[in-house]
Amino acid sequence: METQAQQVFDGLEKGILNIIKAADLFTIHLLANNRNEEPSCEVIQAILTGPAISGFSLLGESYNKEEINMFENREHVRRIGEQIILATYTAVEVYLIAKFKEYYTYFLKDIPSGLAQNSIKRFSFRSLEEIKNHFFDVLDIHLPSFEVEYYTNTKSQFQPKDSWTALVLLAKTRNEIAHTGQSTNYKIITLMDSWYPFDFARRWVSLFDANFDFFVYQQRETELIKEYKQRLQQLTLE
Repeated sequence: METQAQQVFDGLEKGILNIIKAADLFTIHLLANNRNEEPSCEVIQAILTGPAISGFSLLGESYNKEEINMFENREHVRRIGEQIILATYTAVEVYLIAKFKEYYTYFLKDIPSGLAQNSIKRFSFRSLEEIKNHFFDVLDIHLPSFEVEYYTNTKSQFQPKDSWTALVLLAKTRNEIAHTGQSTNYKIITLMDSWYPFDFARRWVSLFDANFDFFVYQQRETELIKEYKQRLQQLTLE
C-alpha cells in the first residue's frame, strides 16, 4: 500500500516523465532532420501512447560522435535536461520532507496529536544536508547508508560512486540551476544525462519507502535494511 509521501512523489514523477517524453520527441525530430531522414512513426506512436522512451534516452550508441558534439555545442537538450534535473531533485526533496513528517508523527503517536503537529513546524528543511540531519538526529535513520542498485550508460555524464553521492549531485545541480540559471557542476549533453538521474531518483524513493516502512512499522528487516545497518555499523567503527 502506497504511503501519502510516495503518492505525492508518484504524481510529480508522472509530470517529469511527460517532460522527458516531450524532450525525447524533440530529439527524435532534431536528429532525423540532421540525418536527412524521416522520424520513426512507430517509435513516436509508442512514446505518445505508452510508457516507452527511445534509445536516445538510454543508449550512448544511439548517437554518433558528430551528434554528441552538436548537442554539446547547442542548448537544445541542455536547457530541457536542466529543468528535468531541477524537477527531479525537487520531487525527491518533497518526498523526504513528507516522509520525515510521516515517521515523526508515527513515533509520537502516543502524545496528543496537536503537540506532535505543532512541534513539526519547528523543523526547517532548507537543504539536503538539513533533511539528512533531521532523519538521523530525530528518527535515527542515516540516509547516506541506504544504498540501492541503479543503472547508467558509459556515455552518460551520470556516474556517481554511490546513492548518496547521486542525491548530493542532484541537490547541488538543482541549486546551481535555480540560482544561476544553468549547471556547470553537472554537464548535460544528451537526454541520457537527465534520464539516468531521474530513473535513479524514482528507484531510490520507491525502495526507501518500501524497505523503511517495513522496518519502522513492522520491525521487519529486508535484505536492503540489513545491508544498510551493516554500512551504518561500519561507519560507526571507523
